[in-house]
Amino acid sequence: MMKILMFSADPTILDKGSSAGKKMEEYGRRVGLLNILVLLPSLGKRPRLVSLAPNVTAMGLDGKFARFFKGFFKARQMIKREKYDLLVAQDIEHAFICWLLGTKWQMQIHADIFSPYFAKHSFFNKMRAMLAKFLIPRASCVRVVSERIKKSIFKTLNNHLVVQRLSVVVLPILVEPLRTSDVRLDVGRPSVFSEFDKTILMVSRLTSEKNIGLAIDAVAEVVKKHPKTGLIIVGDGPEREALELKAKNYKLTANIKFEGWKSDVALYYKGAEIFLLTSWYEGWGMSAVEAMRHGAAVVMTDVGLAGELVENGKNGLIVPVGDKNALIGAISRLLENNELRRDLIEEAAKKVQKLPLAEEYYQKMVESWQKCANS
Repeated sequence: MMKILMFSADPTILDKGSSAGKKMEEYGRRVGLLNILVLLPSLGKRPRLVSLAPNVTAMGLDGKFARFFKGFFKARQMIKREKYDLLVAQDIEHAFICWLLGTKWQMQIHADIFSPYFAKHSFFNKMRAMLAKFLIPRASCVRVVSERIKKSIFKTLNNHLVVQRLSVVVLPILVEPLRTSDVRLDVGRPSVFSEFDKTILMVSRLTSEKNIGLAIDAVAEVVKKHPKTGLIIVGDGPEREALELKAKNYKLTANIKFEGWKSDVALYYKGAEIFLLTSWYEGWGMSAVEAMRHGAAVVMTDVGLAGELVENGKNGLIVPVGDKNALIGAISRLLENNELRRDLIEEAAKKVQKLPLAEEYYQKMVESWQKCANS
């Protein structure tokens, strides 16, 4: 059976029993050996070494920049002791380490790195996009989470010989199966929802690329006509203070509620009429998938799964990135047209039912590793 060495930046892998940890266990059931190097700026109180299963081990390595050097030297040491069939890199920086190690490796891309908004977001993103152009043609294979990313890779590389030899598999992020308690009901809405006639929900990290400020700008106009409409924002991050100040400046503290981070958001999805995603760029957009399966009508910018899973006018509404007027129009349509909202919700539920189930997902991932190792 296969032996895999994976690089990750997901800190929850080191928390045994977490969703990410359980996912690694499932991979372990399908391969002979899975070792994971988790590279983080700081481990905090997390353990440095976790045994997730008899054949699955995760090791944490920390340091602002030192973690990358530690990751390279640790991986090189491990490769000398164990013959791995494949290395798997989940970040651009990790892919660079894999290339330096000079063995077969799969490059996983979870963000739309060639979106113009990605490079504009920060100097480091600009460097990541440049590095990706160098690394992608040198990878043994590539896994992306959406057709949008695959198309952007081929468009950006624009080299017939490179494109011809490049192996790219599209495998979206796994959607966890619904629990009985997650099925949409007309009871159990969070108390904050009772303040409003209609509720718009956002579930997101409060970071600049999520462009939550655009949602606040749009709601500021929407409430002029629909004063009993509320925007509930679930999540936390470095932008929270600035966003709360923005809502206060609009005198919208009665209409916009910041709920912070919640471990279980199913009730929020089930209680909302509209779900809003306003990002500058996305790799996939799992929160939109969750909204679709819990029964909230999706309004989103043209990023990630837009056009692939969310189809404009069929099971959701898609607006141009950064277009406030289009966003106001889409929200207003759904607030004023209950029939349209119900139609979108029904079609969305049918669409998400066609997504790969857990067993199929894990099988496809392992098959991509096997194909890559044998290429």
